[in-house]
This record gives sequence, C-alpha cells and structure tokens, in this order.
Amino acid sequence: MKRPDHDDQRLAYFVSPEPGATNGVQPARPLGTLEEALAAVGRRARAANGRQTARADSDVEIVCGQPGAGGRSRRRPRYHFFVDLAGEGSGGDGTELQPFRDVHSAIEGIAQLRHSGRLELRPGDRIRLSPHRVFAPSRLENWRETKETIAKYIFLAMTMSLVLPVVAILGYLLIRAWPVLTPAFFLENPKNYMTSGGIWAPLVGTFFLVAISLLVAAPIGVLSGVYLNEYARDNWLTRLINLAVVNLAGVPSIVHALFGVGAFVLFAGMGRSVLAASCTLAVMTLPVIITSTREALASVPMAFREACWNMGATRWQTIRTIVLPNSISGILTGVILQVSRAAGETAPILFTGAVFYVPVPDHGWTSFFPYGLGDRCMALSMHLFTLATQVRGVSEETQYGTAVVLIGLVLIVNSVSIGVRSYLRSRKKW
Repeated sequence: MKRPDHDDQRLAYFVSPEPGATNGVQPARPLGTLEEALAAVGRRARAANGRQTARADSDVEIVCGQPGAGGRSRRRPRYHFFVDLAGEGSGGDGTELQPFRDVHSAIEGIAQLRHSGRLELRPGDRIRLSPHRVFAPSRLENWRETKETIAKYIFLAMTMSLVLPVVAILGYLLIRAWPVLTPAFFLENPKNYMTSGGIWAPLVGTFFLVAISLLVAAPIGVLSGVYLNEYARDNWLTRLINLAVVNLAGVPSIVHALFGVGAFVLFAGMGRSVLAASCTLAVMTLPVIITSTREALASVPMAFREACWNMGATRWQTIRTIVLPNSISGILTGVILQVSRAAGETAPILFTGAVFYVPVPDHGWTSFFPYGLGDRCMALSMHLFTLATQVRGVSEETQYGTAVVLIGLVLIVNSVSIGVRSYLRSRKKW
C-alpha cells in the first residue's frame, strides 16, 4: 500500500480561514503534516465553543501547498466533508447524507482515508469541513433549484420573444392611427367614396354578422356537444362524427366561403345577404363550440353524475342541474372565442354577403338597425381590405385606424372571455 507520508517533506498545510487571509492566500503559517493540520482544526473548534467536545459552527478548510509558496488553492475544494452541527449524530462517512458525528470523528475519519491511500493531495488541493444543518438544503437540492431558475428564465425569455414583437406591432399601429381615433371616426359613415368619414356602417354590419352567427352556431354547437359527450355511444359512427368535427376545424376559411356560396346562397336560395354570410360564419365556428363544449362536459367528474342518478334523477335532469352548471365556464369560453373569430374573418363574407359600400343613415333608429336579413352589408374586415387595395386617396391614418378598431374588437372579446372564465372557475366547489 502507498505510504501517505512519503511526500510530506515537500508539502505544507494551511488551515483557513486565518486572521489576515485575503484573496485565497493564507499567511505563512505552514504545518508539516496533514495530521498536524487536523489537530489544529480540532483545537480551534474546541476553543471556539469552549467545551471538550469540538463542534463545527462554520466552514474550515485545509489547503495543501508548497513550503514558502503560501496557500494558493483552486476555487473548488477537491474533498468536501460534513460534520453534524449538534454533535449528537450516530456517525457516518462524512457525506452530506451521513455526516461525521463531531469534529473529532471527522479528524479520525480523514486521517484514516489519508493512511489508506484514498485521499491524495497535490499542491493547490483543499479539504473543506462544513457543518451539516438538518433543515438546510443539500447540494442536490441547490442544484435542482438552480436548474429550475435557469429553466424559468429561459421560458421567460422565450415568452418575451413572442410578446414583445406583438406589443411593438400594436404600439406602432396605435401610434399611426392615433390622429383619427376620435368619436367622430366611430360614429360617422364613410364619405367621399370612402376617402373620408368614419367606420359606423361597417362597424354595425360586423355586429350584425357576429350576432346572427352566434344565434345560429351557439345552440347547435352546445346541443351537439352535449349529445356527443352524454348520449352518444362509443361506436364507429360517433368516432366518425368526432373525426369530422376535428377536420372541419382545420378547413381554410376560403373553403368555408365556397361552401357558403353553394349551400346558402344558391341551394337554400338566400342570395348574397346578411343571413347567408352569418350562416357561413356559423358553420365555420361550429367545431370550436362543439369541441369546447365536449371538453367542458368531460371535465365534470363522473361521481357527480352517479350521485345524481342514485337519487333517482333522469339523465336530462342530471345534465341540466349538475353537468351544465359545472361546465358553463368552458362552454362560454368556446362561444366567446367564436365571436372574436367571426369578427375578424373576411373570406367567408366576401362571397356570401359583404359589399363594397351600403348607405346607412347617420342619425335615428335606422342608423342602429340599417340591415335586414336579406340585405347585403358592410363589415370591418371587408372594409379594411377595400381601403387598402381598391380605394385611392385614402389616408394611411384611416387605414391604420380601421385596423386598430378591428384588432381592439377582437382583443376586447377575448379579454371578456378570459374574465368570464376566471370568474366562473373561481365559483366552482371542486
């Protein structure tokens, strides 16, 4: 076995911290052997605590150096041992999970490791002796917390990389549109071949399209979701319907527009009208409502239904009094998201009911209800497309103002959806 003392003639040991030690350099008080350094650690611990049994109240290091060269050391200790702070442990091997019982046991354990050849020191190596605190986080826990912090800031950076461009775009649009964002811009109709005036007519048309499409899609979508989740059996037909609903949600809006032309404008005989455009928007938004309704109903625990059935209630009574009230937040979320999507679509209404210009009265009752179900109407999305591509002489402020109003309408609807969902979720009892 290798003798541990063969190199003690060319090594010196420094016990730190010493008074006057700075920048990792210890004062010239070398000790000739590791045993002398360990004995010095024990004397210091007993003197600091004023008792026969030495306790470790702070970190102590033994630095291995060369005689006359001082105690310069590496940044991290090569060997790290722990001592029970209370001095009442049963003893261990010096690891963080099984610390030494006290400083005396630590000195003996380190000496045994040195004599057995398992503790080899070179100039610059350090042995650190740290107190073990029961409720202090371990190195593994500290490393896990560090990784959690790193991951948190990475995800924060990713989120900010997505949010900041959106905020910058919205800020740019708002700055460019600010000169025209006045009450008159909202309440006046387009004038002088739409080169001046406001957006009242397309704004009212958008409200008409969204409201009628909501009246058509919401009942059908909610009832379809209730049937698929509560009544339909799990067979090939139900799975086919579910697959069709999912695929319908991924169909481009221009395809819905062509479907609306064939189904509502031509086959149903509605012509290009508010009703045909609203029905087309309703078909486009049905998958969102059906899917959100099914997910909301499925989130209600089955135990609620079984408890109600055990009380003698029918399936419909259970759905009406237990399931729907506990899933209303998710259902309303899907319905309100339908509103925001319908307000921003252009292609479905371009072929089915939207028109370049329709005169609308500026005052009176008819200014609020200027369109009938069989009439064609203006819409914000179509109006913005027309101003940007087909009308000459329109100021950029008017175009930016129309875009800001459309984006603001969508953001307001989505914000209302989030607020309603949060409020209803806070009232849940489970």
